[in-house]
Amino acid sequence: MKKIISNTRLLLLISLVLSIGLETSCTPDVSLNLGSKVELISFGPTGSQIGDTISFIGKNLDKIVKINFVGDSVLKTSFITQTAQLLKIKVPDYTERGFVTLYTNKDTIVSKTMFDLLVPVTITSITASVRPGDDITITGEHVNWINEVWFSKDLVVRDSNFVSKSLTQIVVKVPKTAQSGPLLINTAGTKPLSITPDQDLNVILPAITSFDPIPVDRGGNLTITGTDLDLAKGVIFHGVKDTVKSFISQTRTQLIVPVPLTAAKGQITLVSYSNLPIVSTANVKFVGDLEDLAYAFYDDALMTGWSENGYNRTADYANTELVRDGVYSLKATFTKANGYLDFYNVTGISPTGYTELAFSVYGGSGTDGKNISVKVNSKSPGYNATIQEGKWVEFKIPLATLGVTATIKDVRLTSASTGVVYFDHVGLR
Repeated sequence: MKKIISNTRLLLLISLVLSIGLETSCTPDVSLNLGSKVELISFGPTGSQIGDTISFIGKNLDKIVKINFVGDSVLKTSFITQTAQLLKIKVPDYTERGFVTLYTNKDTIVSKTMFDLLVPVTITSITASVRPGDDITITGEHVNWINEVWFSKDLVVRDSNFVSKSLTQIVVKVPKTAQSGPLLINTAGTKPLSITPDQDLNVILPAITSFDPIPVDRGGNLTITGTDLDLAKGVIFHGVKDTVKSFISQTRTQLIVPVPLTAAKGQITLVSYSNLPIVSTANVKFVGDLEDLAYAFYDDALMTGWSENGYNRTADYANTELVRDGVYSLKATFTKANGYLDFYNVTGISPTGYTELAFSVYGGSGTDGKNISVKVNSKSPGYNATIQEGKWVEFKIPLATLGVTATIKDVRLTSASTGVVYFDHVGLR
């Protein structure tokens, strides 16, 4: 990658009117009797570039032995021209914006105005990939004139905080909150420049490769293995509102985190310092959880393609009062005996490869010992599932018992009485 920024050179007239024969001309305030005091009247042009010749006009300038710029200096032996009224030098390589100081053997004279340059900054390379908090290196020509590196619209590192800076290289620490994306680099000078490199910066994020143990006890510790895990500032468990920020231990390849008692089976999310989420591909499973369904009708929500066309009931598909697995359960309030839930799909699913219908039931007040009649495709024989009040019970009913031989389009759960019953994890295995 190479991006070169150049500008039309600006020539700034110095306060005295200079002719081509500047060396031999003089102004009314420069008397023939110069006295002994060294005076700087003007210098410039300030729109010069590195290596250009600039002129200093004043009195007794033949006494100057050194000129200091910010970042560099010129000794008397390198002066191009030196008389009492005129001194010429080339702008040295490392010069930066700032006041100029002239030295005699006894005195120093500091300019009243700053010297500035029109600098063509060339960037030849930038570190392509970096961990937050580590350094990137920007190389090129005259990069010492870079005064800002923006990592986003509201995240900037200024030159006062650069790790190091030279004519050909600057080193910048990447903020921990930086994200991948384009950089914006600003330079100083008589005409400041903004440079956007062609290549985006890749900011490394933590990654998960595995968990241990699986299943894990709620309230126990989960060991997460991966890469750059020291860049995670928090872990979010499925079904838990608050982010876990206190860890048992944390290294680059391993993170041990306490498991909240309310955690539910599902993916976990690492939170990076830039607040970007890193979601696991696998689910964390817990001791005592239900087996995964091979095909679900209801699992935290009605599955795609399935509707629930019940009768004499109200249904809350996102209930959080009592949950057996995941985040939500289905709360059914049966208003009359023989009210039912009815899961329906016009296309249906072939029973091939499945052996049982499974679901969990929790009985509300007054439902103990009551039955839920289970039928598939409204056919007999059915199955009676007995409710236990105040307790989750999982039922696993062989499809053969339900007389299933063809495409499943309808699963009906009928209550023999009124009352509140919770259902969860309804599907096939």
